[in-house]
Amino acid sequence: MTTALVGTMNQAMAQGSWSLDDCINYAKENNIQIQQAAQTALSSAEDIKTDRAAFFPSLTFNSAQNLYWTQTNQGTITTGTGANSQVESGTNPTYNGNYNLNLSVTLYDGQNNINSLRQSKLNHQSDMYNAEMTSNNIEMQIIQAYYQILYAHESVLTDEEILKVAERELERTKSKLEVGKGSKLDVAQMESQYQQNYYNLVNARNTEASNILQLKQLLQLDTNAEFVIDYQSFSDDDVLAVAPSVEEAQQLALTHLPDLKAAELNVQSAELAVKIAKASYQPTLSLSAGVSTSNNNMSSSSYGKQLNDNLNQSVGLSLSVPIWDGRRTRSSVNKAKIAQTTATLDQADTRLQICNTISSLHLDILSAQARYESAIKSEASAKESFELMEERYGVGLESVIDLLTEKNSYLQARQETLQSKFTSLLNLQLMKFYTGL
Repeated sequence: MTTALVGTMNQAMAQGSWSLDDCINYAKENNIQIQQAAQTALSSAEDIKTDRAAFFPSLTFNSAQNLYWTQTNQGTITTGTGANSQVESGTNPTYNGNYNLNLSVTLYDGQNNINSLRQSKLNHQSDMYNAEMTSNNIEMQIIQAYYQILYAHESVLTDEEILKVAERELERTKSKLEVGKGSKLDVAQMESQYQQNYYNLVNARNTEASNILQLKQLLQLDTNAEFVIDYQSFSDDDVLAVAPSVEEAQQLALTHLPDLKAAELNVQSAELAVKIAKASYQPTLSLSAGVSTSNNNMSSSSYGKQLNDNLNQSVGLSLSVPIWDGRRTRSSVNKAKIAQTTATLDQADTRLQICNTISSLHLDILSAQARYESAIKSEASAKESFELMEERYGVGLESVIDLLTEKNSYLQARQETLQSKFTSLLNLQLMKFYTGL
């Protein structure tokens, strides 16, 4: 783990409580998947440099140093190609050095280099969008995990309140038994209800802890590290906020999200891939030039004079015309066309998925808000009925069964309010995420 990452983590953990923005910003800086996607984009940027360099000539230098022995009896032997290459025989060993400088450049290749450069630029931009998509996916998971924690925390608070009521009812029932106004069955039923409410509280706390652990894992924090959520309070205005229309939200999402942009670039890249494949049908014209020289130890001339005497220069054009390549080019073109069709279908599918997601999200918002408005009224009514039932039970006008039934109705109404509330809040937050509002 780098020093910078440790410093960022310590700073985030020392800030007290984590808001939703804190979690998102921390993940964008430190999440491994996001960093991996960024590295992929950096790699494709190098491909652009490589394809751009293909327009320039290639220059190579070769040198060979040879030492060999030749068995001769008379006359002369040839050790090179220049004026001083003829030396007397019977001399061993022989040393020979060769030096070659070659330049080559492609003059025409069916625009393969041009299209390859264009394609590498598109692929790099697509990788940038893919990196943004990875970041968005992590952000969306964090949003969902964060609101699940808020919902679980509200459930804990509700269950703590219910448990206190159950404890008060149990003590009241025991007191009634002591003065002869109750029965052991009533006490047993109240005890059972108390234990059930206690179990619900333990389960709610475990759910909250599990959701916090999930968020810490998304942030890739140490599971044993201290982590406190900024528990926000929300008003009815937050829950019942007006969402944009379906048409407006879809248009904003299609413009804002990188998914469709990446899909569009993939289509353009596939079109260039077809052109690149077709370039193999075209002839290739290349220009080459070279300079070579040599030296040997058998010559009486100096090293510099040998290099000058043995100097050779060349320049030439080469034309390569494809005639038959075992159908490799045709198959490459056909596969590129198939990939182009696939990319076009992927683009259409991406657009459809975005529109469907927005439509479903908009419907979920309206449904959750309608449920919330109804649940608020139902909860208020159930709470009032339960409080009246408690009073009547206290003076002996109602049975334990009636009280518990009314209490469970109130608890169910309360849970429905919480569920619809946080469903609406989460979906509204997701709508903001998709539309960029």
